[in-house]
Amino acid sequence: MPKTAWTGYGRFCPLARALDVVGERWTLVIVQELMKRSSRYGELERRLPGVSTTVLADRLRKLEAAGVVERQLGAVGTGVAYCLTQQGLGLDEVLQALRRWGVNYLTEPSADGAVGHAYDVHYVDGIDSLDDAEFGLVIDDRPSTLRFSAGLLEHSPGEPANPSLVVRTSGGFMDRWAAGNSTWDDGLESGEVELIGPRETWSHWLAATGYLLEFIPEGDAA
Repeated sequence: MPKTAWTGYGRFCPLARALDVVGERWTLVIVQELMKRSSRYGELERRLPGVSTTVLADRLRKLEAAGVVERQLGAVGTGVAYCLTQQGLGLDEVLQALRRWGVNYLTEPSADGAVGHAYDVHYVDGIDSLDDAEFGLVIDDRPSTLRFSAGLLEHSPGEPANPSLVVRTSGGFMDRWAAGNSTWDDGLESGEVELIGPRETWSHWLAATGYLLEFIPEGDAA
């Protein structure tokens, strides 16, 4: 146990000072969520499974004190929403660069030496109605397996044994996707993303990988 509480890097350095403000766990993920839309506390808590209410409240408080986040009153009865200030919006290019840097670790499950990774996608509304399934993702002829079950996604190297759908694309497309310059649908339209399997399972793949904010089973769509 440290003898004193962490108070920062204590360096007269712009990188160290930036990390003093946004370098704690969950902080940049919270900022990324607010980059998409202003959100109430409960909405952030739902979209960030795994963060404790204590940590979320602490990070929002610190971001507000640093001038990165501010609270805005919504319409009557809707409560307070958290949104980014101009200072906070200045992190957009930083987040783009980090996503582009990190996309290899997302698409190559063993790139960090691990045998695989598991992700919680319960932030997708309706995810509990998605049946268990196995999917494939192939980046520049490098295959990996995505196994979805009960709101959790396991990602491991190698080809899936019995995939419902396999998605093939390139590292170049993934770089633009990570930066936010292309969507999966853009890739389908341009031909940079290829689906091997039934087209109707495309929404299942998107929901299982956490890309959709809501999953509505085909029979329930109106």
